Amino acid sequence: MDAEELVYEYYAVIDQIGADRDAPLSRLKRVAASVELQVRQADLEQWRKDGWRKTGTTRISDLTVQSVTLDNSDPAAGLVPTVQVDVCYDVSDVDILDAEGASVVSPDRDDRAWERLQVANYSYEDDPSGGWRVAALETLEKSPCAAS
Repeated sequence: MDAEELVYEYYAVIDQIGADRDAPLSRLKRVAASVELQVRQADLEQWRKDGWRKTGTTRISDLTVQSVTLDNSDPAAGLVPTVQVDVCYDVSDVDILDAEGASVVSPDRDDRAWERLQVANYSYEDDPSGGWRVAALETLEKSPCAAS
């Protein structure tokens, strides 16, 4: 699996775990690492405590690779191959429901928005194609993309 494929898998796994309260959070380790793994685990643990669940599917409307760096000179210091990917996602089909089944999504939510993902491979030497994980994510202030 390359970095771009991993991005699609990342959103699918987040959807699946968000929808199924019994899905093991350890599945996140297949698609996320570092700060992003910690953030997603904490978010989903809080959802479960609050009785929330996700419905629908996140769609990727646009995916653009912004940069690729294959520097693997010092993995212990974080110098690992990285791919910066900008993603416009569409959540028009997604809802978040509380324990009573009521939506907790703000009516002002944008259904489409941009995120920049830092996809890293901390095991590049041993697994150059399959070791990619989303290590960091930031929301971008850009005009929403077209509907998917």
